[in-house]
Amino acid sequence: MAKRFLICGACGFIGSSFAKHLWLKYPDSEITVVDVLTYAGSLDNLRELHTESRLQFLEADICDVGALPKLEDIQFDLVVNFAAETHVDRSLYYTSEFVRTNVLGTDSLLSFCRKTDSPMLQISTDEVYGPARENETFSEAAPLNPSSPYAASKASADLLVLAAIKTFGQKAAIARTSNNYGPRQFPEKLIPYFMYLARQGKPLPVYGDGKQQRSWLYVDDFCSALLRVVDDFPKGEILNIGAAREYANLEVVRRLTASLECEALVNHVADRPAHDRCYRIDSRKFEQRYGAIDERDLTDGLRQTVAWYQSHPENFDRLRTQDAVSFRDKHYRNRT
Repeated sequence: MAKRFLICGACGFIGSSFAKHLWLKYPDSEITVVDVLTYAGSLDNLRELHTESRLQFLEADICDVGALPKLEDIQFDLVVNFAAETHVDRSLYYTSEFVRTNVLGTDSLLSFCRKTDSPMLQISTDEVYGPARENETFSEAAPLNPSSPYAASKASADLLVLAAIKTFGQKAAIARTSNNYGPRQFPEKLIPYFMYLARQGKPLPVYGDGKQQRSWLYVDDFCSALLRVVDDFPKGEILNIGAAREYANLEVVRRLTASLECEALVNHVADRPAHDRCYRIDSRKFEQRYGAIDERDLTDGLRQTVAWYQSHPENFDRLRTQDAVSFRDKHYRNRT
């Protein structure tokens, strides 16, 4: 039986990757994409799919999804919410935009899913748990302790989902993941941005001592894991889907420049406010239910990422827009 899927934010980084995985796994499915096409979203990310008849693209704000005539009275087999403002650095300056999209947008989508009786999967982040102490790992039952406006907005969205489950018996679940990297990521994020700078021989601005620890999961590995919940929907559950291995930011930079086969000067700049030293989530609940998370080696993943950006250099042109230049000037002006 053909399935109907609604993916919000599928013109962004992770959402576009998941849409392609879904497309291949369910060849008879109908996929509807809702995306407002902010600076970080692009139809080019769905270039192979958006001309196909079984994919419908609607340019709209997630806050207005319930008012879209083309979606009235459609019961979807699954609604997945990737739509979000995600850049921590930007959240320091544009907090209200993060609250609107991440909190009010999630509330709007929850209301739509109740109206249409559609199950909803909320995509969240390990940052909602806040910083982990040495040897501390966060399970899904850990309290939320966000540090940045970004993390706070995502934690607020998660709480709305949990409240809808308790109050309305809503068919909803939450998946929290660690740092994703790979093709099609907007190049203001660490890995593609440093690639952009290194190609020009410019110094790489590393926050503080660069020893902040992060777990890095290749985007296709996350999406492959996420596919497993489509047929076995974990109603009412929270699932951590994260990478197991951790790397200091300086180590990521070292491996990235090795993949680029270039020398790059690291410039230690003033740290950003409330910069968490480490995130660490426990994915055993997911793995006990769905099996092990395939996690490719970071060096291999970086090579694949570098190769994609080298064959798609036009993606770096997006850093030359007025918005992108204005943000970088504002954020890095007093950090050197």
